[in-house]
Amino acid sequence: MRIRRLSAFFWATCIIAFLFILYVVTDLSFKLPSIKPALVEPDDIVEQSQEVHPPLRRPKPVFKEKQREFKVVGDEPPRMHKKINMSYCPILKTSKTDVQMLSMYDRIMFDDIDGGVWKQGWNIEYKENQWSSKNKLKVFIVPHSHNDPGWIKTFENYYKAQTKAIFANMVEKLKEGVGRKFIWAEVSYLALWWSTDATNKEKEAFKSLLNSGQIEIVTGGWVMNDEASSHWLSIAQQLTTGHQWLIDNLGYLPKNGWAIDPFGYSSGQPYLLKLTGLENSVIQRVHYRVKKELALHRQLEFKWRQVWDGVGKTDMFTHVMPFYSYDVPHSCGPDPKICCQFDFKRLPGNGITCPWGLPPRKIILKNVNERASMILDQWRKKAQLYRSNVLMFPLGDDFRYDRANEWDNQYQNYEMIIDYINNKNEWNTVVEFGTLQDYFKALHEEVKLSDFPVLSGDFFTYADRNQHYWSGYYTSRPFYKNMDRVLLAYVRAAEIITSQACSSHSVNHITALQLRDRVEQARRMLALFQHHDGVTGTSRDEVREDYAKKMLQAIKHSQSAIQQAAYHLLKQPFIQDQVQDDVYFDVDDIWRRHDEIPSRITIALDVMSPSRRLLMYNALPFKRTQVVTVFVSTPHVEVYDPEGNPIMAQISPVVAGEKRLGFAANKFHLSFPVTVNSLAVTVYTVTLRDNMSINKYTSYSHVRIYNADYWSVDLPKMFAVEQPTARLSDDVTVQAGKSCRLIATQNGLLKAIVSTDGKTTPIHMDYVQYGTQKGPDNNSGAYLFIPDGPATAYKADAFPEIVITEGPFKATLYSGLISPNKAEIVLAMSVYYNPSLPQSEVEISNTFLIDPSVDDLELAMRFSTVIKNGDVFYTDINGMQMIKRRHFEKIPLQANFYPLPAAAYIEDESSRLTLLTSTPLGMAALQSGQIEVMQDRRLSRDDNRGVSQGVLDNVRTRHTFKLIVEQANNPCAPKSPEQGSGQLTLGAHVSQQLLLQPIITMHYTANENYPRPAYSRSIFSAADVVLASYHSHITAKNKDGLSSVGMGMTLQRVHLDACYGERAVAQFYPPGDGQIPLTDLVDVPPDSVFESSLTFVAIGNPVPDSVVTLCPMEIRSVFINQTIKRN
Repeated sequence: MRIRRLSAFFWATCIIAFLFILYVVTDLSFKLPSIKPALVEPDDIVEQSQEVHPPLRRPKPVFKEKQREFKVVGDEPPRMHKKINMSYCPILKTSKTDVQMLSMYDRIMFDDIDGGVWKQGWNIEYKENQWSSKNKLKVFIVPHSHNDPGWIKTFENYYKAQTKAIFANMVEKLKEGVGRKFIWAEVSYLALWWSTDATNKEKEAFKSLLNSGQIEIVTGGWVMNDEASSHWLSIAQQLTTGHQWLIDNLGYLPKNGWAIDPFGYSSGQPYLLKLTGLENSVIQRVHYRVKKELALHRQLEFKWRQVWDGVGKTDMFTHVMPFYSYDVPHSCGPDPKICCQFDFKRLPGNGITCPWGLPPRKIILKNVNERASMILDQWRKKAQLYRSNVLMFPLGDDFRYDRANEWDNQYQNYEMIIDYINNKNEWNTVVEFGTLQDYFKALHEEVKLSDFPVLSGDFFTYADRNQHYWSGYYTSRPFYKNMDRVLLAYVRAAEIITSQACSSHSVNHITALQLRDRVEQARRMLALFQHHDGVTGTSRDEVREDYAKKMLQAIKHSQSAIQQAAYHLLKQPFIQDQVQDDVYFDVDDIWRRHDEIPSRITIALDVMSPSRRLLMYNALPFKRTQVVTVFVSTPHVEVYDPEGNPIMAQISPVVAGEKRLGFAANKFHLSFPVTVNSLAVTVYTVTLRDNMSINKYTSYSHVRIYNADYWSVDLPKMFAVEQPTARLSDDVTVQAGKSCRLIATQNGLLKAIVSTDGKTTPIHMDYVQYGTQKGPDNNSGAYLFIPDGPATAYKADAFPEIVITEGPFKATLYSGLISPNKAEIVLAMSVYYNPSLPQSEVEISNTFLIDPSVDDLELAMRFSTVIKNGDVFYTDINGMQMIKRRHFEKIPLQANFYPLPAAAYIEDESSRLTLLTSTPLGMAALQSGQIEVMQDRRLSRDDNRGVSQGVLDNVRTRHTFKLIVEQANNPCAPKSPEQGSGQLTLGAHVSQQLLLQPIITMHYTANENYPRPAYSRSIFSAADVVLASYHSHITAKNKDGLSSVGMGMTLQRVHLDACYGERAVAQFYPPGDGQIPLTDLVDVPPDSVFESSLTFVAIGNPVPDSVVTLCPMEIRSVFINQTIKRN
C-alpha cells in the first residue's frame, strides 16, 4: 500500500513537471483585461477670462456598459539589447582646434583702429607676380537677392511689391546671356510664387535653369533663420519645411548654405546643416574685430566643429565674408568707395546712389580697361585674406533684381568686364558668373580640406562697429518670443500624435490627409517666424502683428489636430450633442487674441454635470510624473486616477490681479500628481463631491495674506486663512508637503532655498533696470543694447501685497511689485512636492507690463549667490547643447550679454545654480555668483539698423523660469580649462523638457459608467532621448534618385553631467543606453527603417532591426518607408 502511494505521488509529480516544462517552452501567457475607450458626451464648458459658463442642463442618457475586450500581454519576449561599443563617439575623444572662439576673445584686444579705406581692417597689399598662367586668380561673381519674409513690410506685401517680379524676371533674364547664374535662399517666397502666380511656362523655365545649374537654391530653408533665439527643434522644422517643398515640387536637394543676414551665428546651426546633407556654408555678420583676427591669419574659411566633437565628425566647411556688409560696396574688395561704382543698379537715374559721391559708369569699349583694372585690384586685395586663388564676389543686396533694367544693367556691364579680363592674358585672371556650388567646387579642387583650420565655438555677440553690440534683440518683443515656444510645443505634439494615429491605422486616409494639412499649416507659420526679423523682434509693428496673428492661427490648427488625433487613437469614443464635426475635446489653453496671455478652462461641476474627464497627452519619449493644476468652479471635488481610484488632491484659491492682487470669484486651483507614459494618452476624472460626506482625499490650502489688512476675504470656510494686520517685517517660508523650502524676504523676493536634507543656499533675487545712451546714432533700439551705465535697482512700492497658498503638492507665494510710472510685476514663486524629481527647484513666474508712459527702460531679473564661478558661466546653444562663456571686463557691458534660448548655469566645486526659461531672452553673468536675465525693453528711439522705429508695442507678458540648486557629487574629475562645452544634469534636463513640452490637457464629459479610455503603445522610455520630430507624410530620394514616401523621425541623445545633482532622479527618469528600438516606441515595420538626412530628403542604408544607435550629443534621423507594399 505504501509502495502504491509512493508510485502515485511519483507519477503525479512527473505530470506536473511535464506541464510546467510545456508551459515554459510554448511561452504561454495569461490574457488580462484591457480597457476599451468610452463613449463620451460633448464638452460645453469654456472659461472666459474670469467668468464661468455653467453647463447646459439636459437629461442624463442611460448607457449599457459594453463587454470589455481582452488582449494578450507579453506575446513578444522582451528585446535583448546588445551591448554596444561607444568608445568611437566624438564626445569621448579629444582633439585640438586651431581656433577656439573663447580663447580668441581672451587673447585679442578689442581695439578699433582706423584701417583706412577698410575702416575695420588694414591697408591690404599684394604682389603683381602672385599669379601666372598656371596659377590664375579665379573669380566667381555670385548674383543674389536677399528677400526677408517680413521686416519693413509683411511677407505677403513684400511678395506683391517686389519678390513676385524678381521671379518673373529671373526666368526671362537668365536665358538672355551665356553663363548667367543666380542663387536663391528663401523657399517660403518660392512656394508662394509657385502656388499663386507662376505660369506653367515659368515653372518649366525655372526647373530648366535649376537643372542646368544656372540657378542654385542655397540652404533651402523656409526662411534664413535667426540663430540666437530660435530653438534647434524649430530650426530643424523650418529646414525640413523648405527641403520637403523642394523635393516635392522640384526634386531638388540643396548642397550649400547661405546665411548672410542673421545677427551672429550659433555653433549649433552648422551641425544641423551638416545633418541635412549640406557640404559648405557662407556667413557674414561676425564681430568686426573677430573678422579682422581671422583675416590676419587667413582663417576666414575653416572647418566649423562642435565644441564637444573630438574627432571632426561634425565639421562643416564655412566661408566668412570679410567686410562690413553683404551689399555690393562691401563685397568686391576692401574699398567701398570703389566697389559701389560697380553696383550697376546705382547707375544715375535708378533712384539709388553711392554715399561716397562716385556713381557707377556704364561699361563701354572706351572705359572697359580702366574699369576692369579698378575692380580687379579690389578682387586681388580681397584674395589676400584667403588661402586659395579662388575668390567669391557676391553681387546683390536686399530685394535686388526686382526690375528688368537692373538685370540688364548688372549682367550686361559685368559681361563686358568678364570678357575683357578673360582675354587679357597678362592679368592671369579668369572671371565668370557662378553659384556657391561653382565656387566651392573650384576651391576644394585647388586646396585640400585638410589644409584649412578647424574652428570651434560660436559668433555671439555680434558688433558691426565700436560699442554697437546687437544684444538687444535677444529680448525685444518677449511676448512673441514666448508665443514662439508655445507654438513649437504645439506643433511638435501635433505632428507626433497625428503620426501615431497614422502609423497605428487609427485614422482613414482622408482624415490622415486632413490632419497632415492642418499640421503643415501650423509648421509653416512656425517656420516663417524663425526668420531673422521674426523671432528676433526686429520688424515693424504691423509686421510683428502679422506674425503674431499667423502664430495664433497655427496654435489653433495644432490644437485642433491634437484633439482629433487623440479621439481616433482612443478608438473614437462617442460624443453626444457634438457641435462641430471634428471637435471632440477641449484643449485647456485658450488663446483668444494674438497679444494676450491665454486663459484656462474652468471646470464647472453641478448635480446635472457632476464629473469631467481630463485627457493628458505626453509628447516626450519618457514617462513623466508631475503635479498638474486645473481650474474648477467649486472646492467640493475629488480626483480619480486612470483606474478609477480616488487620489489625493489639493484645492487652492486662485490669486489674480494686475496692479493689485485678489482672489478670483468662484474659481479654484485643483492640483494633483499625474503619471503619463511615453507618447501616451491617459485620463483622470474630476468629480463633484457631496460636501456632506467625509472628505478623505482632497486637501485645502493654508492661506496667508500680508500687507493687505484692508482686504475683505470671502473664501469658503475649509480654507485656513491668516491675515495679520501688521506689516510684514520678517522673512517668510513656503513649502509644499515634503518639498524643498523657499525663504522669501519681506518684499516677497527669493532669499534662499532649503533642500529636503536641510542645506540652505542663499540666493538674493532682485529686479534691476537699464536706461539708454542718447547720443547721436548711439542708443538702444530693437537690435542694439547700449545702456547708459550699470543697472540700477527697480524700486517697487513698499510693503507689497503678498499671498501665500500652501498644500501637500503645491505652495505658491504671490507678490505685487508695482512701481508707478515704471512697471507692474506680479511675481509667483512655487515649489512642488514631486518625489519623482527630488531636487531643490523653484518655479518663478513673472507677469509684467512696462508702463506705456516710460520712454526708455529695460527690465531684468537678477540672482546673486555665493557660488565662486569667477568669470565662467554656461549658456545653451539653441536648446541643443551648453557652451562655456566668460565675462570680460575689456569689452562693454552690453557685449557680455548672450542669448538664453533655454538654459544657463554657474558652478563651483561644491554647487551649481541652473536657470531654465520658457522664453528666449538675453542674459549675462556680470559678477561671480550672479545670473541676470532680461525681461522686457521699451525704447523710444530707432537704433539706425533699418527698422526705423523704436520698441513701443509692449504688452502684458508672462515668463516662467525654473531655478535649480544642485550639490556636487564628489569625487568628480575636474574639468579641463580647454573644455568648451558643458552639460545639464539629468534633473535639470528633465525639468527643461517638462517646461518646453508641457502635458497637453484636454477636457470632455462622459457618463461615469463608461470605461476610461487610454492609449499607451510605447514601451520605450529614456530620459536622455529627445524625440525632435515625427512627420507623418514626407518624400525622400534614395541613392539611385528614386523617390519614396513615408514617415520621418529625428532623435537626439543628450550628454548629461553626473558631477552635480540628485542621483535619486535616475530611479524615476533612467537614461537609456544609446539604443532606441523604434518598434518599442511607435508602430513601425522593423524592415522599413532607413538612415536619413535631417530633413528626410535623402535616404541611406537600412537600420538593422530598426534599432537606432546614438552617441551622446548625436542627432540622427530615420526614414520609415511606406512605399513598399507588403503582403
